[in-house]
This record gives sequence, structure tokens and C-alpha cells, in this order.
Amino acid sequence: MRRSREVGLRCGPNARRGVSSLDYVLVLGVVLPLVVFIMRIGPRIIGLAYEMVCLLVSWPFM
Repeated sequence: MRRSREVGLRCGPNARRGVSSLDYVLVLGVVLPLVVFIMRIGPRIIGLAYEMVCLLVSWPFM
């Protein structure tokens, strides 16, 4: 009786054994491509935002 309850309720420090490595792999799978995307597209976004701000500031004087 006691063994069947222990198998059904895994609520201790051993309940997440091996899941942290899966979390690590999933985070790397999401974060690394996102960093690569930002490094490639980031300078263009910054340049376009700079041009937009310059246009909005200089527009009344044109």
C-alpha cells in the first residue's frame, strides 16, 4: 500500500531529476537563435530608429 502511494506522488527533491538539463537545452535552443537574430538585425533597427527620430525632429524646419 505504501509503495503505490510513493510512486503516484513524487513531490520531493527527486521529482525533477533530469528535467533541469532539458530546461537548459530548451533555453539554449530559444536564446541562442534570438541572440543571433538580434546581432544581425539590431544595427539596422537602431539605424532606422535614428533616422526616424532625426526626421521627426527636423520636419518642422523643412
